Amino acid sequence: MQAEGTFHARLPSFAEVRALAEAFGQAVGADHDATLRVVLVLEELFTNTVAHGYPAGSEGPVWVALAMKGAAIEITYEDACPAFDPVTGAPAAERAVEQAGGVGLALVRGLSVSADYARIGDRNRVVLTVATGSAVPPPSAAAP
Repeated sequence: MQAEGTFHARLPSFAEVRALAEAFGQAVGADHDATLRVVLVLEELFTNTVAHGYPAGSEGPVWVALAMKGAAIEITYEDACPAFDPVTGAPAAERAVEQAGGVGLALVRGLSVSADYARIGDRNRVVLTVATGSAVPPPSAAAP
């Protein structure tokens, strides 16, 4: 099963992203904690896109796709912001770690069992896997 949507990069639009994630979690029978992890990951990525990615007021596009992959939910998150790898925290141009969302990105990595980044054309693509059920990442995975 898959679900996807395109959203405007403005904070009020996150309600739509959250609704997509919650409906998907319910449709695939994911437990509440797994769905919450997906929502938290998406919230951090989306907030960083709005705050640091697009110029203020631009409301550029954000693409979100969710898919079941075995006992995990795969999140594909894309934006057309300047190149930035949230998996390693490495910006395309030099920026302070605080501006790049260092703490939030550690949270994203800690809630995911795997994370990959690619720059594809003019888009940043992040693919994260969030465990469902008993396949929860160990607490040590949340360490920076």
